[in-house]
Amino acid sequence: MTGPRLERRYRLAVVNTHPIQYFAPLYRRIAESRDIDITVYYCSRQGLEKGFIDAGFGKEVVWDIPLLEGYPHQFLPNLGGDRGVRGFLSLLNPSIVNALWKGKYDAVLVYGHAHATDLLAMTAARLSGTRIFMRCDTHLLLRRSGIKRLLRRPLMTAFYKTCDACLYIGSRNRDFYVAHGVPAAKLFPSPFAVDNAAFSARADASRSDCSVQRTRLRLPQGIPIVLAASKLVPQKRPFDLLMAHAQLSRRGIGAVLLFVGDGSERTRLEDTVQSLSVPNVRFVGFVNQGDLPAYYALADVFVLPSGNETWGLAVNEAMSCGVPVITTREVGAAADLVAEGETGFTYETGDVSALADSMAKVLTNRPLREAMSRNCVRRMSTWSYAESIQGLRDALQASAPRAIPSVVEGGDASR
Repeated sequence: MTGPRLERRYRLAVVNTHPIQYFAPLYRRIAESRDIDITVYYCSRQGLEKGFIDAGFGKEVVWDIPLLEGYPHQFLPNLGGDRGVRGFLSLLNPSIVNALWKGKYDAVLVYGHAHATDLLAMTAARLSGTRIFMRCDTHLLLRRSGIKRLLRRPLMTAFYKTCDACLYIGSRNRDFYVAHGVPAAKLFPSPFAVDNAAFSARADASRSDCSVQRTRLRLPQGIPIVLAASKLVPQKRPFDLLMAHAQLSRRGIGAVLLFVGDGSERTRLEDTVQSLSVPNVRFVGFVNQGDLPAYYALADVFVLPSGNETWGLAVNEAMSCGVPVITTREVGAAADLVAEGETGFTYETGDVSALADSMAKVLTNRPLREAMSRNCVRRMSTWSYAESIQGLRDALQASAPRAIPSVVEGGDASR
């Protein structure tokens, strides 16, 4: 005889700075799962309301995708003034202590230690017997000053000893945890992902209109498009890409360079294009999340020339849309997603000639581009929210959680 089956269900608290366009779909997926009861605590309302100026884009940004739908969440009063996510004391939310104490969660997930509330949450978790899960995005190749580097390692080693599990977003992030003494038993893969299906579907839907889109953007028909979609700020090194494009033009390799994004470097980039008469360069400005796939649909290759980049989720976006990627070896995503000659190419940060050579390989070889496109889609099929959630689930199961039973139809209560 069959009847209700008892299934283990874990209670998870998540502490995040503010609603983020990449994390909201992940939280919805977790909320849909049968074994994880999630509540997200936000420290700030940044990005939700008009009037917020994004420091990178240099303009007001309100995301066009639902950031709060489909999962339980609460906003914590912020004694830091809620003027945006900035320094350590900009997020000071002491009510997280009471929330964790009363919530009787199996674990609390934090994303680092950059703000006061992160440490408050970890302290409250330790005092209440709640497991502490860490999911930061740093890696060992990031450049830091000598003094900061010397001081950081012993402090971080001691810090990570307080965590019950570290969820690594990629292989370089895993190496960072290992270098700071985190044992293998506390390490769980939870890949940094985007909503692959949404990006892919929107890009596919846009491809039939690519000719119209080219005309609207005043792009010449019939020549390849190099896409850069990121903030135009020094860290992203957009001048490296502009100079590589100029090199290709001098070699007689035709392409359009399309900058999607805004930031402090835009005016200087536009002035450089004019002063050097660099052909076929277009600046689109800021494009919201829902419209980005249409630009990936146009692209033949995506370039992220960043230095000191923890991950680079634009790489995920591009590859989900079947666009080969060229990026620097400093970009965290490169080690896991950009396979040389298969899904793209990598080069040393600042080496403009190497960047130009990689661009030439892709732009002058259509069969290679098409093969890379298929490889990108194949790679992203196993780098998704599903894998992110499984790593979280594994960490919950391995850390002796305080589970509560829930009734699921169709099981055998006697088993």
